[in-house]
Amino acid sequence: MKRSTLIVVIVSAITAIPLLLILVVMGGYWWGNFGPSRPMSVPRTAVFLRAPATGAPGPPRGEWLACWEGSGANRCRLTTKDGTTKYEAVFVPYGRTGPVPANQLMIDATKTTKSKYADGDGFWTTSALVPLVYLKNGEVLIPADFYNKGVLILNRKRVK
Repeated sequence: MKRSTLIVVIVSAITAIPLLLILVVMGGYWWGNFGPSRPMSVPRTAVFLRAPATGAPGPPRGEWLACWEGSGANRCRLTTKDGTTKYEAVFVPYGRTGPVPANQLMIDATKTTKSKYADGDGFWTTSALVPLVYLKNGEVLIPADFYNKGVLILNRKRVK
């Protein structure tokens, strides 16, 4: 191999390797900005609660949350990205009796995600960290099993 050809190959490799690494990292961040595809077992009304970024490129982390009204109660289900149920239970509206009507069970993903990850207002069960569920109409759903603790958290927030 000629000396000039060898120099061209070396310079090309030195240029190509960093460029390839930059493209891989940019591709990973691009990929991470898209939500995961909704599993078949997750209702269309579910929202994706995106977990905080780790700083490394990659697919988004988080869980799906869906709520519905049935049999005179509100129920919510938290599932993994692949649709495996982590927690499902009755949720009770804060400060009122009776369930929230089905047509008003639109989850505010931003406030609910903040409640779970940033504010630390979630409730640890044996299988999951369950958030307070903020609805777009301003109401908040609390897991019935943790209602008293949820009321304390919300009352403390309203005083501040």
